[in-house]
Formats: sequence, C-alpha cells, structure tokens
Amino acid sequence: MATIQTATGAIDSDDLGFTLTHEHVVVGSPPIRQQFPDLHDRDAILDVAVPNLVTAREAGVRSMVDLTPITLGRDAGLIREAAERSGVQIIVATGLYWFLDLHMAFAEPELLTSLFVRDINDGIGDTGVRAGVIKCATQPVMDPFNEKVLRASAQAHRQTGVPIGTHTFVANRTGLDQTRVFKEEGVDLGRVIIGHSDDTDDITYLEAIIEEGAYVGMDRIGLPRPRTSEQRADMVAALVERGYADRLCLSHDSGVMEGYDEALKMERSPDWRYTFIPGEFSAMLRDRGVSDDAVEQMTVRNPRAIFEQTQPY
Repeated sequence: MATIQTATGAIDSDDLGFTLTHEHVVVGSPPIRQQFPDLHDRDAILDVAVPNLVTAREAGVRSMVDLTPITLGRDAGLIREAAERSGVQIIVATGLYWFLDLHMAFAEPELLTSLFVRDINDGIGDTGVRAGVIKCATQPVMDPFNEKVLRASAQAHRQTGVPIGTHTFVANRTGLDQTRVFKEEGVDLGRVIIGHSDDTDDITYLEAIIEEGAYVGMDRIGLPRPRTSEQRADMVAALVERGYADRLCLSHDSGVMEGYDEALKMERSPDWRYTFIPGEFSAMLRDRGVSDDAVEQMTVRNPRAIFEQTQPY
C-alpha cells in the first residue's frame, strides 16, 4: 500500500478501486482563455463535467487519472471542485503536450524537470493540489522538442516516483520511440503507460511495447475513429488471450472539450463517455471470452500496481 496524491488530497493505493487511467475533466487552450476570457465559462464546464463524473461513480468508477498537461488547459482548481462535487477521486497531471510551446522550446531540460517536480512535491500554483502523474506526448514523430520533454519527464519521474502516462501516434509507432528514450534515462517501464495503443490494429507493435516492460493503454475506447468499439474489443480480447491482461489499462480519453458543443460530441460519438467501459464495453469483452477476473485486472489491479510504486530511484 502507498500514498497517492489526488485533487482532493492523499489516499491509499488500496482505495483506488475501479480506475480509468487516461481521461480529462476538460481540455482547452490556455492562450484563448487568457486573451478571450469571455469564451471560458467555468460554471458551464462544471455543469457538464460533474454530472458525467457522478454517472461514472454510480456505474462503479472510483478513481480517474486526468492526463491533461499544462499546455492543454490543465486547471487544477476546477478539477478539484469537480472531484469534490462528484465524489470521484481524480489524480492530476503535470507535463507538456506534443505541440511546440515557445517558452519551453528554449528552456533547458533541467528547467522542465524542476517545474514538473515542483508541481508534484510542492503543488500546482496556489491551488494546494499536488500532481500525481506525469504526462508527455509524441506526435506525429519524435521531434527534438518531444524528446526533450520525454527526457525531462523521465528525470522528474525518477526524482519523485510518480508514474508516467503518454500520448502516442500509433501510425508511426511512436510508443516504441518513447520506451527507447525512457530506457536511456533509466526509467522502470513498469511505471509507464503507453497511451492510445488501441488506435492500432498491429498486435506485433503492442506486443513489442509489452515486451519492453511498459503497460499498454487501451484508452480511446468509445471513440469511433480510427477504430470502432468492436475492433477495440477484439484487440483487447486478443491480447488477454495471449496472456497480457496484467499489462493492459482501459480508459476512454474523454471529457469536456472547451469550444466544442457537448451535445454534438455525444451525437457523433455516443459511446465516448466515462461509463462505456464499466458498462457496455465490459459486456463486449465478456462476449469475447474475457473473464470478470481479467476485466478487474485491467481496471483495478493494474492501476493500483502502477500507482503504488512511489519511491524515487
């Protein structure tokens, strides 16, 4: 058992329960919020996010990892309020997204590392919320900026012990670029989830990530593009059949998208919601021969195993 930081304070890892490992309360554009504050309606965001989280809790979701990085509109205070009002335990991220940030483009990697460590050890700004996970990303290829962020993330991870969750572009197999960089930085890949891996139909690519020692994030479940829910279920079932249930994590990558109409999002992607995995998708897996124990492995025991490894090294 270990202590994990959430938006509403520290919890024991044994209390994580059913955990979605790659979600968002809200994503948005920090520059747009700054320059056009009238376009940022905090109350409207919470009016959508909180009921969605409550519905997820009622469906059995106990915890959620919000992998919104600094440059994708992370708002620790808003996340804390959503967690308090919904009763869902939410782990908040530090880190940077894949697109180039002008300030960070010129910063030395040591500065990035120190900022991530500050978010983890001291808290995010004046919110009192401490980050409990590091987010980094690679798209469309591993460019120099992405690599710098990955190396800074690896160093922050080693200094603090908190896990790493990633965004990948599977068409270019960037998950393997990420595992290479992490290994070069001495990272224990058993503390890393390589994200968006269910966007591919290349099982050999996923097996290569697993063989490196990392967890595979099957975490765009419910998003109908580029793979249908049936195709995603087929891939999860195939990996479970090959004995990899203990290396998979399930999630949706869903949340409020600031500036995008929520009703339109649900019309176009009706299964892209926090409740799809505990509900319909779990049933789809069972129809494919995946046992209840394997589903629990992927949604309860694997997240707990990742987050209870908290020691720096």
